[in-house]
Amino acid sequence: MKITIISIICLLVLVLILAGCSKYIGIPKKKAARNLEEYLQNKYKGKLAYSDLSLFFNAATMDPNMYGMLIYDKDIPEIEFYTHLNLKNILENDTLPMYPIADAMTVDDLYKRALTRYETRQAVIADFKEEIPEIMFSTEIIDLNFKRDIEPNELEAIVARFIDRLSQSIEELESAYQFSLRIRTTSHPEGFMIIPLEVEDSKWHANPMLLSEKAVGFESLKTMILKNIQAKLETPYPYYKTTEHSKIYIDKTTLSRGAWVQYLEDKRIVNNGKGKWINPQTGLYVVYFDLDTKFIYRGELLTDENDTMSYREELRQIMDTVEAEGIRTK
Repeated sequence: MKITIISIICLLVLVLILAGCSKYIGIPKKKAARNLEEYLQNKYKGKLAYSDLSLFFNAATMDPNMYGMLIYDKDIPEIEFYTHLNLKNILENDTLPMYPIADAMTVDDLYKRALTRYETRQAVIADFKEEIPEIMFSTEIIDLNFKRDIEPNELEAIVARFIDRLSQSIEELESAYQFSLRIRTTSHPEGFMIIPLEVEDSKWHANPMLLSEKAVGFESLKTMILKNIQAKLETPYPYYKTTEHSKIYIDKTTLSRGAWVQYLEDKRIVNNGKGKWINPQTGLYVVYFDLDTKFIYRGELLTDENDTMSYREELRQIMDTVEAEGIRTK
């Protein structure tokens, strides 16, 4: 009798546990995929497909039926958007659960946005097809492939007009993306310079011009610069070592002179998990060089107190120093 009562109690406990946990047991991935495929077929007649389907259950959503996926146009894959959907209810309700209820966004709203973004990009490409033979948009990079070497003044003028054209369509291109322009030329087919863009007053503006790590000869230049810095540090600053962080500014008037700003780590600072963490990246060293000839003009320690600066203070010091050397970056 005791065994029977205990068994019943255990069974009741198990039922209660399963009932409590059932709301956290969501739709299986195979079933979720079938629902999504059926939805896309019904809504778009097979025009759209998906990839990267993955469960998106976390503490924020607490929805075991939430999946993330990339949806794209089969014929034009550049028309794409990433979203999250409740794939248990997708056939009855395609409202996007990750957006505020007041917005009532649907899958079709995101598709129309993606279509507008694609059409706008194509319009920009058409506007510059005579000057820039190949323009490729991605999420963060816009590749401008001139397929020839270009003079500094011409490049400056075209880039200024290109940025202005982007700003004219900033809403359609979705200004949340902080684009960078990557300049490609015959001499540097994989990338010559990077021009980061930032949004201010509803317009894109160019930040200082940087040397691309894809530039021809970059690795040999890097080796040469780091050896030079280490040799210069050896006697006066033996406690410094170079880090993986650097910024390589290029003079826009020559497209050859540059300033390699290298971050330095103080080896005397050891963080062993005891006490307050101390930032070991205290030094900034700059080397002035010529990209074409691989000639190093000189180098100097900008500061040994970089850990006390804000980002803006650090950038201002770098820009003031580089510009004083005659290197114009923007």
